[in-house]
Amino acid sequence: MTEKNKNRRGFADTAFDMIGALVPSCGSALKMVEVGKTRPLSLREQFVLLYNSPLCPHCRCNREKFDKERAKMREIRASDSV
Repeated sequence: MTEKNKNRRGFADTAFDMIGALVPSCGSALKMVEVGKTRPLSLREQFVLLYNSPLCPHCRCNREKFDKERAKMREIRASDSV
């Protein structure tokens, strides 16, 4: 493939990016949990975490990790507020 064709994005790439933005994902949820462990989440970030909490609806690939990390985040936030 030439360099020009490698950088060109087709309709399918754009469509899957749009669908990916609408469907809850593990990556976004885990990222927000990591951010929440270091500092309080903004309102927008709390919404992103809430929206992505179901994780990937088609699999449960990171459910245990997400639950553990979210519990740690809540403990950190609880100890900060006391």
